[in-house]
Amino acid sequence: MNGYFVLAVALWAQVEAGVYTVGTGQPVWDVSVTDMNGDGLGDVLLLTNDETAFPPRKQLAVCMAEVSGAYGREPAPLLDLPVETGVVFAAEVDGQSPREIVAAHGTGATVYQFAGGRFSVLETVRFNALYPTNSREPCFAKWGAVDLQGDGIEEWLLPVAGGVQVRTLTREVAFLSCDVVSEMRSGDSLYIIHRLPDFVSFTLEGRQALGLAFLSDEFADFAYGDAWSQQKRVRLPMNLEEKWDASASMKDINGNGFPDIVITQTRGTVRMYAETHVYLAREPFVYPEKPDAVFSASGAVSSPLVMDVNGDERLDLIFIRIPFGVKNLVNFFVRGKLAVQAEVHLFDGEKFNQEADYHTSMSMDAPEGRERVAYTFGDFSGDGRLDVAYGSKSDTLAVYTGDPERFIGSRPWQEFKMPAFGTARAYDLNHNKARDMVLFRPGGDNARRVDILVF
Repeated sequence: MNGYFVLAVALWAQVEAGVYTVGTGQPVWDVSVTDMNGDGLGDVLLLTNDETAFPPRKQLAVCMAEVSGAYGREPAPLLDLPVETGVVFAAEVDGQSPREIVAAHGTGATVYQFAGGRFSVLETVRFNALYPTNSREPCFAKWGAVDLQGDGIEEWLLPVAGGVQVRTLTREVAFLSCDVVSEMRSGDSLYIIHRLPDFVSFTLEGRQALGLAFLSDEFADFAYGDAWSQQKRVRLPMNLEEKWDASASMKDINGNGFPDIVITQTRGTVRMYAETHVYLAREPFVYPEKPDAVFSASGAVSSPLVMDVNGDERLDLIFIRIPFGVKNLVNFFVRGKLAVQAEVHLFDGEKFNQEADYHTSMSMDAPEGRERVAYTFGDFSGDGRLDVAYGSKSDTLAVYTGDPERFIGSRPWQEFKMPAFGTARAYDLNHNKARDMVLFRPGGDNARRVDILVF
């Protein structure tokens, strides 16, 4: 008891995080983190564009970490990007640190190298991809580049019609077939929409190169072997006859090195029903016919996250649910408040507990217009348990530490006065035990402001 009390006092007495507010000349649409100068600290990359300007001026703005771990009030250096740029990602193209910057679009990319505090063009590459061209809201590519062969050169994963092209700076390596959904819709305007699958890498015994798994809401496609020439497809089991929507994710939950599958299906609107199925791979490419675990929810938007909650290095399930009950609707329209429920199911190494191990309710100010409540998960206190940061009020970002009795504590561990609408992401900026955070606000009133929190 005394030891627990001392630990609690130590955590609550911890000095507040370093908060660095960065101002930019243009709206920020996306952020990423990489080490641009090889000093071991995370540099924050900001992708900016004024969507109302003509001609547009897209820029990559870099917030360089100082030796102390602090960040300046303005980003530097700035890199002007080609107008046609749709996505940006960092990639190691020559095996020599630091990584290069790739500004890509539908028909190619410009590759920049960084040296002496400046960017310069290294190469221009031509290819065809499903990346947007002339995008008003550029973003960092989710797939980007990965060192799949362990040789220090990162392969690019380019979405193309019917699959993914694997390439490097100098050559095409392979084409991988997977479930890329493409649709055309017409109304007042004509829309062409591409839905890309989720992506994870995995290892197979006796093989140095990583395998690739692509997961849509219908299929899991696997590619492995020499030049990823061996491919398998698994059809996902769907059990709701009146399916309105489905989502799926892949994580290695049971720790055997091969990704497991979590599928969530929803139906209805006001009388919404959501059902999540978990399929654990017993061996590579083999999943059970019946799910290992089933979780259902009625009358609420239900979205599962797969994360380690209690620090035992096992992945657990977190369900974030927004109830559609009368009380929540009244609070939303009358008080401008939104109630969110979190339910946690722990994994014991073999199975999930069917009954929730933790229940927690959270209240926050409801957003307006294009705004969204900022939230993210990470171990910000460095104690090994998962913490939650979210906008408890419109002007307050609160961090709640993990609690072994109720998922997160009833009182905030730290609070920060700042606009709390936007997108918050957890990163490791300084390689200590605690995670750090970047908060930006795309499309909002504070789109030119970025807050970096270093714990």
